[in-house]
Amino acid sequence: MDTPSFRPEKPEPETAAFAVGYRPHQGDMMVYGGGALTIFGLVGTIVHASPLGFIASAVGTLSAVYFVPTMDVRSPQLGANKDELFIAKIGVLPWSQVEEMYVQYRALRTMRLATLIVRTRGKVTDALERSDGTFWGKFSAQNARFSGNTLKVQLHTLAMEPQDVERRLLALRRT
Repeated sequence: MDTPSFRPEKPEPETAAFAVGYRPHQGDMMVYGGGALTIFGLVGTIVHASPLGFIASAVGTLSAVYFVPTMDVRSPQLGANKDELFIAKIGVLPWSQVEEMYVQYRALRTMRLATLIVRTRGKVTDALERSDGTFWGKFSAQNARFSGNTLKVQLHTLAMEPQDVERRLLALRRT
């Protein structure tokens, strides 16, 4: 007599929860360039006693500080499971609040850009289950923006291919 195997079912890869962060080296140029401008500006200020060097160093410092979050590849910027969608510095959005979702692809010269567009049933701030972010997060680089009932998330900056993100999000939303 054969006994049935009672192994737990593994979820399909498309319907498994996922989280994805920034692509490695995404913001290196802006952070290191800002740091270099800071150093050159300080040297120019000291050597030439010019206020222009100080202004350049302030601009470089602000640029570096603004883009530092893009170097953090360990923190998720976008994630989802069968119940909700997570967007860093925005919050957690239940699937029941999502009215429409699609990815907009466009090309800018040699770059292929992809933006996830999510429309909620009401204002984004009202649709969120939990908000995410800090006071300082509002003054640094963000991968997502919202206005009214529309969220826009840049996918081309993430470590996962935009087509894979789109496929997985659509599959999770259907479950």
